[in-house]
Amino acid sequence: MKDFLKTLVYIGLFTIPFLTLYVENDYFFPFITGKNFAFRIIVELIVAAWALLALLDAKYRPKFSWLLSGFSVLIVVMFFSSLLGEHPSTSFFSNFERMDGFITLAHVFLYVLVLGSVFTEKRQWHAYLYTTLAVAFFVSLHGLAQYAGVIEGYRGRIDGQLGNAAYMAIYMLFHIFFAFWMFVESKSTLVRSLLGLLSVMFIFTLVETGTRGTALGFIVGAVVMVGYVALFGKQFARFRTYAIGAIAVIVLMTVGLAAARDSAFVSDNPNLARIASLTSVSNIVAQLDVRGVIWGMALQGVKDRPLLGWGQGNFNFVFNTYYDPYLWGQEQWFDRVHNIVLDWLIAGGVLGFLAYSSLFVAALYYLLWRPWRYGDETFNVLERAVLLGILAGYLTHNLVVFDNIVSYIFFAVILALIHSRVAVAMPRLNALVIDRRLVVQIAAPITAVVVGAVIYTLHLPNMQAAADIIDSYRSPSPEAQLASFERALSRNSFAAQEIVEQFAQQAMNIVRNENVPEAVRADYVSKAEAALVAYVKEKPGDARLHVFMGTFYRSIGNLDEADKQFKIARTLSPKKQAIIAQQGIIELSRNDYVAARDYFKVAFELDERNTEAREYYVSALFFNGEPEAARALVEDEAMKERFAQNNFLINSVNASGDLSFLAELYEIRTQKDPTAAQNWASLAFVYYQLGNKERSLEVLAEGGQQIPSFRETATCVSENIKNGREPAADCTPAAS
Repeated sequence: MKDFLKTLVYIGLFTIPFLTLYVENDYFFPFITGKNFAFRIIVELIVAAWALLALLDAKYRPKFSWLLSGFSVLIVVMFFSSLLGEHPSTSFFSNFERMDGFITLAHVFLYVLVLGSVFTEKRQWHAYLYTTLAVAFFVSLHGLAQYAGVIEGYRGRIDGQLGNAAYMAIYMLFHIFFAFWMFVESKSTLVRSLLGLLSVMFIFTLVETGTRGTALGFIVGAVVMVGYVALFGKQFARFRTYAIGAIAVIVLMTVGLAAARDSAFVSDNPNLARIASLTSVSNIVAQLDVRGVIWGMALQGVKDRPLLGWGQGNFNFVFNTYYDPYLWGQEQWFDRVHNIVLDWLIAGGVLGFLAYSSLFVAALYYLLWRPWRYGDETFNVLERAVLLGILAGYLTHNLVVFDNIVSYIFFAVILALIHSRVAVAMPRLNALVIDRRLVVQIAAPITAVVVGAVIYTLHLPNMQAAADIIDSYRSPSPEAQLASFERALSRNSFAAQEIVEQFAQQAMNIVRNENVPEAVRADYVSKAEAALVAYVKEKPGDARLHVFMGTFYRSIGNLDEADKQFKIARTLSPKKQAIIAQQGIIELSRNDYVAARDYFKVAFELDERNTEAREYYVSALFFNGEPEAARALVEDEAMKERFAQNNFLINSVNASGDLSFLAELYEIRTQKDPTAAQNWASLAFVYYQLGNKERSLEVLAEGGQQIPSFRETATCVSENIKNGREPAADCTPAAS
């Protein structure tokens, strides 16, 4: 039985690196959900097999290290943080988009535990790392095929089978250092040459992801690695020489990149240009501008819950409460701080952050303190250098990004590798003797039932719900689509919010589709509304949900309920211009221009750079009969050009009777798009209304020259004007 269990554990462990290649197109968020569900199930299976194996054979039982102890403390702290957080369900189970939460953290811990307990010899680690390097080769090859246009999917930055350039970048970062690790471990010149080529391939792939934080992480990690070898690697004379040379190369390349930052060679490669921008302090400051605002908001949230934080996945509550209007042009619903320190302070408070930090402290204890203080050679200088490099690179990356399942998995590999070398047996645990019959006849059947029950009750409904969402969009009819959404909701999955939002969004589309029978539209709307109402009760205090409900009610014409929801949303996020603008739009729909103007004024004055808020405010001023105040906000020529393309603003100017400004806007329109006949016709009519018949005739003549199909209509209108008749009398409509 031991051989069978050991085989199961090995198969599971060696399967995990291949998950990077797995994309489940039949699930919602196909690059995320499939990998995560598979990881969780595989970990549960190998943990079950390993636990039985450890009962039978003491050599597989857990060993002590400060690193594993720190991770254990982190698990305990984050359990209570999740339990006592703002929304426990999100903290424990996350959603389809992130697939994070306590459940993932716990599975990563179990992965470290099994990996570090089973792989105790170098040959095992070599086989594992060569396996994941081989997988990374194919991932990189796929990404480069995207880059070359051989396969579809390239959107300016390589993302491969990970679906996100930042996720691809951190995956490459880990494997660059894995290649370095195997380089120093190998004695074969051929293997080292292949590993060198592989690392170059991975570095190029990383650069073409255009992920600046990870590129900086690679540079920092490389400097730490070669710097350590240069300082302490005197017994490795050849590698020390390489390290000193590498430092010189890094310095020269950095200086060269800075010098060539504005050259055609760099600027013609957008991803290289993104990375080259890091060589300018002013560029770095500008790029961190938005991040800095978000970090400030996060600090406010930490002050509110300093001890255990808000629970994983709950930064959105902080983001909404302390929303800074400066962020008007950014993503509206941040759910991560994009800084590893603040992310953990938000998720787990000071206790969670200290517990997470203990992982790095323990690693440094084994890699720096013990070798220096006690002459410990568990890892030689070269091995320590590579491990310190990857930890430094990973930490640098996470200062501006955040973890995902891929980075978790390979960070876990590093932790397990260190643990497997430094861990010591626990005599009392190893001394336990367990009757084989108890394991085979009792423990094994119970374990099999428990694991099966967990997979069936915890994972299967959520996997089915992820598939139901995709099925709904593939459905041949609105009725079938509705059935798919209802089925997804009936699963009671942890992603209920995403399902409800998708359901409501589709209901808003259906209600506007007159080809759908009225009864079906009504059914869709009533059930989507019921789902929204039910989930808002389940997750109170989330401004995003109330905004979604308000938008839903406005789309179906229920302005009173929409107004109610936006008012609630505003109490939860008082300075969010998008919410205030929605309140103004509702008042416009009610023809209450004074109230609309006041709302738009508040939104605009929160940050006057907000062009959308300015447009709404200007329109409301025109609608309210205040053209002078409105025009004072549109004096800049660039602003006029932008506003001239806005039909809503054009209508408001027309409603105000400010014909001279309307003519000015249409003049800009005809200059920007001389192929639109309606613009010429409208401009000519405005001048006619102003009494400037001469200019009206000039516009018609010019429009007829620009658009041959418009010439006949223009001539007809011109003749009417000359003869004192109504301009459009007996003339065919202007060609569009």
